[in-house]
Amino acid sequence: MKNITLILSLITIVALSEAAQAITIDGTFNLVEWTGYHTAEDGVGGGGFVGPGYGGQSFDVEYLGLKVENGKVNFGLQTGFNLNNGVWYGGTLYTPGDFAIDVNNDNTYDYAIDFSISSNVPSYNLYSVSSWDHVQYSQHAISDPFQYSDGTLIPATFSGAYGSGVYSNNSNGGTSYVLEGDFDLALLTLYNGGPIKLHWTMSCGNDYLNVTSIPVPEPGTLLLLGSGLSGILIWRRLSTSNLTGLWPG
Repeated sequence: MKNITLILSLITIVALSEAAQAITIDGTFNLVEWTGYHTAEDGVGGGGFVGPGYGGQSFDVEYLGLKVENGKVNFGLQTGFNLNNGVWYGGTLYTPGDFAIDVNNDNTYDYAIDFSISSNVPSYNLYSVSSWDHVQYSQHAISDPFQYSDGTLIPATFSGAYGSGVYSNNSNGGTSYVLEGDFDLALLTLYNGGPIKLHWTMSCGNDYLNVTSIPVPEPGTLLLLGSGLSGILIWRRLSTSNLTGLWPG
């Protein structure tokens, strides 16, 4: 019975831990909430290098988050790039790209989340994508794709939030911009299990981030698993006891 108690305790702890770290869609990229489900590349090098291009804080992609739980796809982005108005640089207006989603783990992006921001409120659209636009500069091709070129709109309901400010999690200082949102996993009909990858960049491709996440089992699923394991252990103990009684000592 000690094994059973230990297993149930561990499963309960995991379930409660996941519930405690649920993503709050509030327009701030909370590193505690996103722990284990984000990629960070918050840094500007010499001459304003952000990789693969230059531009300093205004082109730095700082954090990208993806967490799939309870049937929801949660996504978040923090960047020095102005997500509302874009960035003018050298007489050219550079614009924010779409979120790109790969659901088959084949490095082909299947879906796009297009967004716009009005009065500090984001609006999102989900597309099944047949073709993508590349970033403007071929030397930044590693940052592809930039935005969807052709696709089919998928009716979807999003929660979303936008924020901007000087955040303590930005090591460079300066203003950062944050987008967060979620939508139903069931809308990604091409998904058949396994990891999901999220990608984001801007039109020049000066910087980019990818993040890969495996969906979190729902607490109910974990508890059912625990019950099943407990049942197996009890059955094995009873079976062992019965078999032992059949043999002369």
